[in-house]
Amino acid sequence: MRRRYILCAISFMIFTAAACCQRDLAYDNVVVPQDRIDARPLGYPPIDVIPDEESGNTSLTVAPNGDVYGATSGERAHLFVFNPRHGYVRPLGVIAGARSVSNALVVSGEGDVYIGTAPEGTILKYTPLREYQQPIQIGKPLTMTNLGKPVPDESIAAMTIDRGAGMIYGLTSPGAHFFRYSIATGKSTDLGVVAEKAPFGERFEKNKIMSRMLVVDQQGEVFASGENGSLFRFDPKKQRLEKLDLQVPAVPGRESWNRVDAFLLDPSGMIYGGTSDGYLFRFDPVKLAIVNLGKPLSQDRIDGLVRAPGGRLYGVGGDQQDMARVFSYDPSAGVYEVLGFVDVNRRPYYTWQAYVIGAMACGLDGTIYLGENERISKLYLFYPPAGEE
Repeated sequence: MRRRYILCAISFMIFTAAACCQRDLAYDNVVVPQDRIDARPLGYPPIDVIPDEESGNTSLTVAPNGDVYGATSGERAHLFVFNPRHGYVRPLGVIAGARSVSNALVVSGEGDVYIGTAPEGTILKYTPLREYQQPIQIGKPLTMTNLGKPVPDESIAAMTIDRGAGMIYGLTSPGAHFFRYSIATGKSTDLGVVAEKAPFGERFEKNKIMSRMLVVDQQGEVFASGENGSLFRFDPKKQRLEKLDLQVPAVPGRESWNRVDAFLLDPSGMIYGGTSDGYLFRFDPVKLAIVNLGKPLSQDRIDGLVRAPGGRLYGVGGDQQDMARVFSYDPSAGVYEVLGFVDVNRRPYYTWQAYVIGAMACGLDGTIYLGENERISKLYLFYPPAGEE
């Protein structure tokens, strides 16, 4: 207890000293209104937080009951949960054998959490059980069920779930295998690959190009991007993975290096996507047609894409050499709005600004969650302005 008091006193002195050195007023002219964005540490400061170098948030997903689950990447991977009613992040434990969980976190209709790990390449199952009644124990291994490796000697790079069918779909790295896992039978099936070879280029171009996410449409068909920026479709009725004669938008000449960074299924049945070249597009899975909606930002990459309850889309983009920026898109008007940096200013107590965003999700109440992916990371809560949800 005495140690906690000492640490609290030290933290208070540090924050007080930082407040005396805060940036001047000219720097605080941000586009995102400061009453619309907030940040949460990944735990309960000053000591019950996910450690530095292990807190990079690379997966976010929303459970049927509204809880937001996240997974980190770094020296060790951690699982955490954010309950909107409680209002703070609760670390759940270390994901044993994992250093990364990248867009490979899904929740079933029953509330079980499934985690795809790297580099182990296993699917793990976590069953929530009164997390908020348990003490936080940073570094404690999470109790999970190991469901095996869907593709031997491969890491899991992305996962999605069809809750109605009880099917999990995923992509592996470096082989770009597309796989399926049946929750009912507990069996995995390797369904083929979406990239046969790495694109031609310099020596650093060694990885096969595939999407960072997958999406399931209203008919249960699954889509991913693969070699040469082409779309691939898995039809569960025909049990077939096929390459479509469609390429996602890219800078001319860069098609071979382009991929989908973010997918989003709209209630209308349309699928929206954001590419590594920074383009937003709309895809009709019935007509198999793509509409290029342009570049919402001057930067490359669209790292996250969500739909607010009112129909407006929100996204975040920017590569790791720049600063992440938030944008919105109104499908009814076809209009973009650049909202600015992910910047929380609570002077004189603290300020925090994210350079890299690794995951994005929209809660059941319309709150948008952005997971920072840096050495020291936080979870951001963005509340869209009234009338724009």
